[in-house]
Amino acid sequence: MPRNTLRYQMTKKPRPDVEERMDSLVTWLELHSRQLMFGSIGLLVVAGGFWFYKQSNMRQSESAATALTEAQSAVAAGNLPLAQSDLEKLIQRYGSTDAGTQAHVLLAQVHFDKGEFQQGIAELKPVVDSKKTYTAAAAINLTGAGQEQSGKFAEAAASYQKAAEKAPYKVDHDVYMASAARALTTAGKLDDAKKIWSALAKDDESAASAEARVRLGEIEAKAGQG
Repeated sequence: MPRNTLRYQMTKKPRPDVEERMDSLVTWLELHSRQLMFGSIGLLVVAGGFWFYKQSNMRQSESAATALTEAQSAVAAGNLPLAQSDLEKLIQRYGSTDAGTQAHVLLAQVHFDKGEFQQGIAELKPVVDSKKTYTAAAAINLTGAGQEQSGKFAEAAASYQKAAEKAPYKVDHDVYMASAARALTTAGKLDDAKKIWSALAKDDESAASAEARVRLGEIEAKAGQG
């Protein structure tokens, strides 16, 4: 045997049988065709379900926003019974949307305007428990306003201070603390009010610093008269 031929046979690697592999692949596909089909269908169902959910949420949010605008128009027109009815329906249908959250706040204000302070405060409860700190703080602040309007000044001051603790922005914190100091003053708790006003007066960057200095002067004047 020639050397070249012998060297070629010694170095040549056996080739895989391509046809045999193709036959195996075809056989496997035939055996698993149903699983592959159902798997593909499953993926399509999941994708389609996600798209439908997203579109449904978008339509729901748009409908809720439209309903809120109509309710706001009723409030602006002074038609509180219609506004209350519209807001209650909105909350029932779209309570989980942002517009639903705003509806709770607006409905609470409608109750306050009607002198129904406890109903208004109860309406704010779902918003007070919101995980969004800014929204929760605003709702707690409005709760304080309802308590203050109903003559519960000490409770109002506590709510304002709680709102200040939750407020994510300094300007809101200072505004809420100023409301607490006013409520404490009205409640006759001048020492507690003075502590808040003193802290605000020392902060030149506070939006309430100017008012705080005036209020401190008023408290000191009352103390001098006493």
